[in-house]
Amino acid sequence: MTENAQDALAPPSLAQQARRHPVLAEAYKIVSIAVGAVVFAIGLEGFLIPNDFLDGGIVGVAIIVTRFLDVPMGVFIGVLNVPFVLLAWAKIGHRSAIRTGVGIATLSVATIVLHHMHAITDQSWLALICGGAMIAVGIGVALRHGGALDGTEVLATIVASRTQYTVGQLILGINLAIFTVAGFVISWESALLSAVLFYIVVKDLVDRIAHGESGVHMVRVMTTRYQEVASMISEHIKRPVLVDRHQHWYADGPGEDVWLITFTCSRLEEATLVEDIEALDPAANVTFTEISNLHGPLLESMTNRGH
Repeated sequence: MTENAQDALAPPSLAQQARRHPVLAEAYKIVSIAVGAVVFAIGLEGFLIPNDFLDGGIVGVAIIVTRFLDVPMGVFIGVLNVPFVLLAWAKIGHRSAIRTGVGIATLSVATIVLHHMHAITDQSWLALICGGAMIAVGIGVALRHGGALDGTEVLATIVASRTQYTVGQLILGINLAIFTVAGFVISWESALLSAVLFYIVVKDLVDRIAHGESGVHMVRVMTTRYQEVASMISEHIKRPVLVDRHQHWYADGPGEDVWLITFTCSRLEEATLVEDIEALDPAANVTFTEISNLHGPLLESMTNRGH
């Protein structure tokens, strides 16, 4: 019996078994995003806010607004993120929007519930490092499972797909503006330390957990069911894909033909695309390579997406 035949007779892996239960698989993703949101809230309410630090994005805006209005910060987190969830629904897809909505709603409720918790530490640098690490873990877990905990991530992903800027560059600009405002409203010391927190602790850890920071990935799918998979991907990303024919080669000689499909996608699209590909061909191999910059026809194709 050949090695390929033995592989075919091998029992299905846990991942293959999970794909047979899409409801459970989706529930797992939703629960993971919710857990990530709770971890984020603990880092925020247990470490950062009691020590007068802040986060970037919509959460940072909510922290600043609560300095002027006597309303729980969690309320602002939920309300200010609603337009971005709707934007995700229209531009990215309903699954990512639902997951993002669940994550943001959980974060909003968790920050309200934990608002009066005592500071876990009053040591500034310890609070920065521990709080930043928890926030990074929460964001990274959400992104890894196809959701987000902040509307700026959604906005940056959509804008990056239509411009030459990366998600990281756009979020950098947004947060620089927020930290500058915080310098006037709260204190320059807190604003500067919060910026250090974001760019030294949070940013790199989020990137490690969520796999990539540019927001655009080059994707390669190796499959034998290339017609179905290529048509599905092209319909999803609203762009043509590249399809090449290859041949497996083993130690004892040539093997079966296989097709390689190449295309680009945003970070928020990654999880849903993998799910759709695996649904059509559970044996497909999918690899992602981060793209730092885009120029030329490929950039134009992403810019014209949906037109």
